Amino acid sequence: MSFAIRLLLILFAVSLLAPGRLAAQSLTGTVRGTVHDRYTQRPLEAVQVQVLLPGRQLGALTDSLGRFRIEGIPVGRYDLNFERRDYLAYTQTGVLIGSNKEVQVEIALEERIFQMNTVNLYPTRRKGAARNEMAALSALSFDVEETRKFAGGLDDPTRVAGNFPGIVASQFTSENFISVRGNSPRGLLYRLEGIDIPNPNHFARIGSSGGTFTIFSQQLLANSDFFIGAFPAEYGNATAGVFDVHFRNGNHERREFAVQAGVLGVDLAAEGPLSARRRGSYLVNYRYATLNFAKHLIGYTSVPTYHDLSFKINLPTDKAGTFSIFGIAGLSNRLVSEQRDSSLWTRDLDRFRLLLRSDMAAMGITHTYLIKERTLVKSTLLGAFSLQRDNKDYFELDGVLRPRDYNEYTRQPLSFTTSVKHTFSRRHTNKTGVIVSSTWHKYFAQIYDYVENRQDLLADEQDRTLTVQAYSQSQLRLSPKFTLNAGLHYLYFDLTRDQSLEPRLSLHWQLDPRQSLAFGYGLHSRIEDYGTYVTRLEVNGQPMRPNLDLGFLKTHHLVLGYEAMLSDHLRFRSEAYYQHLFDVPVEAEGTYSVINLNELDQLRILVNGGTARNYGLDLGLERFSRRGLYYLLNASLFNSTYTDIRGQRHNSAFNGNYKGHLLMGKEFRTGRRRGGNSMLGVNTTLSLIGGRYYTPVDLEASRLARETVLDESRPFSEQDPALFIADISITLHTNKPRYSGTWALQIKNIFQSAAPDYREYDATLDQVVELAGAGFLPVMSYKIEF
Repeated sequence: MSFAIRLLLILFAVSLLAPGRLAAQSLTGTVRGTVHDRYTQRPLEAVQVQVLLPGRQLGALTDSLGRFRIEGIPVGRYDLNFERRDYLAYTQTGVLIGSNKEVQVEIALEERIFQMNTVNLYPTRRKGAARNEMAALSALSFDVEETRKFAGGLDDPTRVAGNFPGIVASQFTSENFISVRGNSPRGLLYRLEGIDIPNPNHFARIGSSGGTFTIFSQQLLANSDFFIGAFPAEYGNATAGVFDVHFRNGNHERREFAVQAGVLGVDLAAEGPLSARRRGSYLVNYRYATLNFAKHLIGYTSVPTYHDLSFKINLPTDKAGTFSIFGIAGLSNRLVSEQRDSSLWTRDLDRFRLLLRSDMAAMGITHTYLIKERTLVKSTLLGAFSLQRDNKDYFELDGVLRPRDYNEYTRQPLSFTTSVKHTFSRRHTNKTGVIVSSTWHKYFAQIYDYVENRQDLLADEQDRTLTVQAYSQSQLRLSPKFTLNAGLHYLYFDLTRDQSLEPRLSLHWQLDPRQSLAFGYGLHSRIEDYGTYVTRLEVNGQPMRPNLDLGFLKTHHLVLGYEAMLSDHLRFRSEAYYQHLFDVPVEAEGTYSVINLNELDQLRILVNGGTARNYGLDLGLERFSRRGLYYLLNASLFNSTYTDIRGQRHNSAFNGNYKGHLLMGKEFRTGRRRGGNSMLGVNTTLSLIGGRYYTPVDLEASRLARETVLDESRPFSEQDPALFIADISITLHTNKPRYSGTWALQIKNIFQSAAPDYREYDATLDQVVELAGAGFLPVMSYKIEF
């Protein structure tokens, strides 16, 4: 019996030990937090905070530090309302109040610039607004409390993002890649606490933005932003989207702990004050996971394991501003050993030794300082480390274990960013900053050529590169109805000496208190992976590095959005978009384009001679949690194509054409005879996803090469069938006087719908085989908080 299962049984026994007499009490909880100005970050005093209880209200006023505390709230899920006379009101919906763990919220209010002649029945800043105030559209607010309920997310923030309009998540349980509006997942940028970080996923592959599970736990997240187009000027080196992640602060008043165990492993969390006299706090989370139980269900033939650690230390001072130290680290390893007994060989996989290793760590320190309540200076220094290995050895018929493909990449970035946000007047706010990153790289790649019977070294390089980004952006509140955001972003990469100046613009028009229109434009660029530039390839019979003069991939984003509050808890959103990608790296002869890559798995001679085009319509209808019921219904219609060096247009690898999505859930208060202290939640996700296009295998060429060779004369000419995927989760949250517990059963892909993960030539079988994608996955866990 595994350690995780044993711990799960122990926690179950503990959950049954609560005295029945105490369980009959009607238990209460506490909510507290801080309220600050959205632009200057200064704390706001005298904000009225109310818990909207049925038939009555509990409330408090914030103090001079913007703090509030409300006790004696009956356990359950409630809305919180925040009001101050000179600020727009804001309602935080669906806050879950438990009996033991204090709920902490951090709220930003927007100053009321213009006095309206009529009463505004709907606050201008509503739930779901982006944390970044200069994002007028194509920004999705990642509300942690809400997204924890989404079925199929497996407590992975990146997987949860796949539920939003415009984002198509991988169909396979074994990976969490996401495609934003038909773009390659490689165009996604991750940020943590305001600074760029390497791919933060376990089992991450070289040149990818995804893996199997995200390294940091959802338990640490504060509300974060996910941008899917025409993002503000402070974000660069990304062409598809930006996941701007923030960690919450730990509880600075009392120590709290959480332990979760389940079939995927163990999750431990702790938070509390650093000292009795200071307002500093710590928050730390550790996870150990083994996929021994689920390896066959998600398509693994080995037993992958991973560890990760995430933390944040918050250190406010009286006069020197606020310091915070944060970090993440993850280790993941998967080894598939070959079968040395040739009599047992039934397929090529039996003859392979595969090693996939992905280690990543990042640690930073941030300083925030407010000058005279009008100027906010924020600086962050971060050091990171990333190691990725994807190696293959192959057992030949003569008994020789031959190296087949080796790809190893190590990088160590040292990054610094600083920004100054200044409020010139009540109508004009500007943010200007710079991001500098010096990165040490080491890259090794080799392949075995069966045709020439030789090992080809493609790269064995180590070097340091410098990336510089600078930006300036302003928000101009022109009138009660019009808000203009305008800015510039500059990107420079010293390895190729390429640079780009990129305008960004958005205009928000408030038609009335319930409706708004928005328009956005942005030019965005992205640097290719280091391995692309330093690859050694033959040019006219001479080994050279022909990609060193490769320029940035660039794209124009155009977005038109409409939003309407149909009621105080029902919102409709729609966005039409067009993206023109140009200077796309493509092969000088052929149909190959980097547009279609999930990872850096092929090294070729490239030129900036291709284009691509994405356009579509995203629709979403969202009901915020009310009387226990919530739903999110969205649809995306899109087309994603590219052109090769000859200008011929083809479907891209991520052109599914459509996606329909329904998330729905209901919470029931249970155990009313015992005080009604338990909540039962039932949630489901239903998805209809169009099939992706793929390039068929060239059987004759594959026989000659003894490995998979695609027929690139017919790029992405075949299409997988559409998939209907259903996920379900059932949770039972119980409250006791000294702790609270949550049982959770998550079932991923109930109907086992999955397209082939990939198609490849099998030299042992001498035929093309399809490897089925991962399907059905049940995950059970128990979490205790005390």
